[in-house]
Amino acid sequence: ALADKLPPDLLPEALNVARSIQSESDRAKALSALADKLPPDLLPEALNVARSIQSESDRAKALNGLADRLPPDLLPEALNAARSIQSESDRAKALSALADRLPPDLLPEALNAARSIQSESDRAKALSALADRLPPDLLPEALNAARSIQSESDRAKALSALADRLPPDLLPEALNAARSIQSEYYRTDALSALADRLPDLLPEALNAARSIQSESDRAKALSALADKLPPDLLPQALAVTRSIQDENYCAEALSALTAAQVIQEPLYCIFSGLNDFPTELWSEGCKAVIQNIYYAKTRSEFLNAMVMRLLEMPVNQLFPLWGNILDALSLHTRPNFLQDIKALFPVIFTLGGETATAEIARAIVDVARWWK
Repeated sequence: ALADKLPPDLLPEALNVARSIQSESDRAKALSALADKLPPDLLPEALNVARSIQSESDRAKALNGLADRLPPDLLPEALNAARSIQSESDRAKALSALADRLPPDLLPEALNAARSIQSESDRAKALSALADRLPPDLLPEALNAARSIQSESDRAKALSALADRLPPDLLPEALNAARSIQSEYYRTDALSALADRLPDLLPEALNAARSIQSESDRAKALSALADKLPPDLLPQALAVTRSIQDENYCAEALSALTAAQVIQEPLYCIFSGLNDFPTELWSEGCKAVIQNIYYAKTRSEFLNAMVMRLLEMPVNQLFPLWGNILDALSLHTRPNFLQDIKALFPVIFTLGGETATAEIARAIVDVARWWK
């Protein structure tokens, strides 16, 4: 509680107080709290305090707290402290915390420490943390370590972390490792990560997502793919999304497709590679949300995202689409209609200004007497 308020002249005393704490978990917490405030000349002492902690989980916490502050000359000592941790989960946490700070000459040692971890989930965490820092000559070794992971979820995680760093000659090997994953969900995850480097993989990744039985996992996979799909694959992605029966998962995937894709493409060609707006496809997506999502909050969140995209559309193409949206809205109960039309008022204003807005409001009042 005092750490952020202490003046520089009291920090040596504060560090002495922290190191005198008998409880190792509390000592680690105190060190972590002080870490951002300590001047360079106190950091060697702080590292010694961390290294002296017998409890491995608490030692790892203390090292994690200090990692971002340690100067280059203390990093070899910190890495040795991390490597000496017997608990593999705590060792992985300490290695992960140090990964961004390690100089190139310590990276081979860090990779060896990661590879020696027997627990596959912890090995994947350590490899993922190191992936962005590894030089080209260490990447084949890192890929072999990822491929050797038997757990499909952890293998996908490690492959995904390495995907952006692999040179072209290693991509076929990584692709084979991704294709060997039996779980559709994790295979989609790995293929999606590799698709940033190999765009031709996207149809295969989308097919893998389509075959996922769990609707929540299918929605997550589609959401991960959303910002990578080219326009010609969007009708297929929409069909896969509409096959999701659960309205919340359907909304999740539809929202991702709309929000991610349309930022990069003109709205009127979101569902095709043509410049002509395919009204029926966009209408289909809108209606899927308006008619099939019954939770008002979920539907409102999607409509608010959709409005931003509709406002980018040329008015002559927006107008007929608005008629289809209004038809879908008219099938709702009065409370749902009023909430949805409120979210869509910016579209009405774009089409007809204040006059159209006032006319819609009067029409709602006129019709409301028949809504019971």
